[in-house]
Amino acid sequence: MLVLLFFAMRRSKGIVKLLVEAHVETRAEREQRATMVAMAQSLPDGGAAARFEEGRPAWLFRKDVADPAGRRTIATREAA
Repeated sequence: MLVLLFFAMRRSKGIVKLLVEAHVETRAEREQRATMVAMAQSLPDGGAAARFEEGRPAWLFRKDVADPAGRRTIATREAA
């Protein structure tokens, strides 16, 4: 019985570790995207900010110049 409990605890430890790693990775990704959006919003008269992964652009955050109504928009797209 003790051996069975030992293997069950090892299995649950592995599952919890995977869940925690996935959560941390997701939070880091959200934080990086929020930073890029904030950087693109701070551009004065339009422009773009790119995020690179492994030397290749992964995301492009582009700020368009003000439309006639005076609103500014942030357009994000995944670089292909």
